Amino acid sequence: MQYKKLSLLFYILLFTSVSHSQISYTNINFRSPVDIPIYLAGNFGEIRSSHFHAGIDIKTQGVIGKKIYAVENGYISRIKVSVNSYGKTIYINHSNGYTTVYGHLNKFNSKLDKLIKEIQYHKNEFEINYIPKQNELLVTKGEIIGYSGNSGSSEGPHLHFEVRETAYQIPVNPLFFNFNITDNIAPVLYNLIIYPLGKRSKINGKNNILHLKLKQIENKFSICDTSQIAVTGKIGFGIEMNDFLNNSRNKCGIYNLTVSVDSLLIYSHSVDKFAFNENGYVKSHIDYAEKVKSKKTIQKTFIAPNNDLSIYKFNLNKGAYTFDKDYLHNIKIVAADVSGNISELSFNVLGQAPNYTKQINIDSSDGTFMNWEAENIFEENEIMLNFPKRTFFDTLHFEYATSKSPIKAFSSLHHVHNIYTALNKRYSISIKTHNLPLVLSKKAFIAELYEDEVISIGGTVVNGHIVSEATTFGNFVVLIDTISPEIKLKSDLKNLNKNIIEFLISDDLTGIKSYNGYIDNNWALFEYDQKNDLLFYIIDEDRIDKNIEHDLELFVTDKNDNITTYYTNFHW
Repeated sequence: MQYKKLSLLFYILLFTSVSHSQISYTNINFRSPVDIPIYLAGNFGEIRSSHFHAGIDIKTQGVIGKKIYAVENGYISRIKVSVNSYGKTIYINHSNGYTTVYGHLNKFNSKLDKLIKEIQYHKNEFEINYIPKQNELLVTKGEIIGYSGNSGSSEGPHLHFEVRETAYQIPVNPLFFNFNITDNIAPVLYNLIIYPLGKRSKINGKNNILHLKLKQIENKFSICDTSQIAVTGKIGFGIEMNDFLNNSRNKCGIYNLTVSVDSLLIYSHSVDKFAFNENGYVKSHIDYAEKVKSKKTIQKTFIAPNNDLSIYKFNLNKGAYTFDKDYLHNIKIVAADVSGNISELSFNVLGQAPNYTKQINIDSSDGTFMNWEAENIFEENEIMLNFPKRTFFDTLHFEYATSKSPIKAFSSLHHVHNIYTALNKRYSISIKTHNLPLVLSKKAFIAELYEDEVISIGGTVVNGHIVSEATTFGNFVVLIDTISPEIKLKSDLKNLNKNIIEFLISDDLTGIKSYNGYIDNNWALFEYDQKNDLLFYIIDEDRIDKNIEHDLELFVTDKNDNITTYYTNFHW
């Protein structure tokens, strides 16, 4: 009974705290950044491949060119142009202590567009990160600052919009700020996963993970399979789930998740804000192995030792529960969105007292134990690995093997642990080369062989070894890249009605490092759409003469310094 009272008290405190934190944001009167109804393609805290989504993705009716407005008075604190990430982006600081961010723009307003182009031509670079002086570029609430687009790593036309605490650039959930986004749809739960968290832990008599499909009646969920679930020892839970908003079919992330055992709260998280340097912990928050195997995103409700995500509001014993008595327990998992729509999963498990009559042996002869808190160095005849402190999320039973490469290579194939284990940091990798000619040493690189892909992680040859850094475990080998990038003209140079000259550029091994175009021996602003391998030049009437023949030169270099040159001419 005492546990139930404590649990109820915590629920009251938790939801009161969440409610108050949201009420404080309502005093800020931001206008909408668009003049069309706000429908979302993605929300704050949605789990992407390796990070939490830091803003909301506002649909722009499937087109580029929608007007984008400053949501409040302020000054532009940063303008960034990048081939990936947010593409063309504007940052505005406001006097209320917040910064708003507008990403994936197609172009800026005419004043900013002229300024940025001058900077790009001055630096002879497409990518820039411009930091104006405070109050140099003032904006007023409702002023058009740019036009929506699909630049950077965007997978379709939309506006990526963020609200950050200015002092430390901490993203805050924009849905706290009254943007009149309709949402009366509760989260949807798909699968429950139960994990044995120790060698002696059992689920239905086995030390195996159990996957269970869920069924739904309104906002109540239950397990499809009605068979009894027996559990012994330390156990954790995971949920596959999504949230949805009105007028959108896009899968979004939930806001709050709680887990209780017999009304005792053991876990709670809320995605109200987070720091960018926490993003690496996402790989521990989810079931990383399942993500690699099936692409499913399972959010675990138990926390690894080296997982310091700030979204965790409460946990009892890191969210794990030890079942050590013969007793029928009720488990309740509640998922909520930021609008207060709630879905609930309730099920029973039969706890069983452990039977320790059988001795469990842990065989470490085929691996090396590595403590997550310590620096770990692994060295064999042809490889050396250096893992800084806190590279792993938990203590690791590290495994390594070597074999002959299946493709022509300049080293053995090194099997470094497995691809299903997530890492929190980069580690150094040094591989001994085999029969690598000195003349090709600058063309060598370490490649990860993943399914049918060859993924370059670069490298520098030093004393017969090639050294680089890796962010994942996998199968590594030394290859060479002597093949220059490919350039294909896409435009019809005899018909330039759209005033755009387009090329397709690609490199199959190490990837594109740089590109430069010149018209009549003068540097020209070519823009790179990396996701589409598209390099294009918008003819600038202020910089080239009309009604004459022009010479065009294009130089594209890969990351191993192989270069391709393309020459042509056009009349404009």
